Amino acid sequence: MRYIKRIANILCWPVYICIIIFLLIAAPILAGYRPVVVLSGSMEPTYRVGSIVYYKQASFEEIQVGDPVTFRAGENSLVTHRVVQKLEVSREFVTQGDANNAEDPAPVAYSQVVGRTGRISLPYMGFFVGFCRQPLIIGIMVGILALGFLADRIPDGRQQETGKGSAEKDGGGKPA
Repeated sequence: MRYIKRIANILCWPVYICIIIFLLIAAPILAGYRPVVVLSGSMEPTYRVGSIVYYKQASFEEIQVGDPVTFRAGENSLVTHRVVQKLEVSREFVTQGDANNAEDPAPVAYSQVVGRTGRISLPYMGFFVGFCRQPLIIGIMVGILALGFLADRIPDGRQQETGKGSAEKDGGGKPA
């Protein structure tokens, strides 16, 4: 039984580490920052593919030329590009990826902007998050944690033996 407990504990530690990493990645949410995974190389070398960057809601006035912003491009897509021109009258931004040779084809309306992107990026953590969010991986991690929980509930053979021995020593049996 001791070996089963040891194996379960060894398997649980990587899962605990994954949970801690997820909590650290999510921690900036408490300060109003939202994480997004960089999926293309349009902002390299500033933000590498697979990095996690954080954006925070900002007013039109707070966003300046040179600031990277994250905006909606379609229904389910977010893009992070740098503001190269701010159009005050129409409340729009002309954007361009750092690695792109030309500006984006259409200006971005302020209503599409979800936030100004911060300077912090976590290289390669997007790959980690993408891998760990797969249903199979989640199932395996839950299974490992369940195995660890159950292994901790298995009585240790040494404890049972010492329990019997102490009862005999104390004279726990019937008098002769």
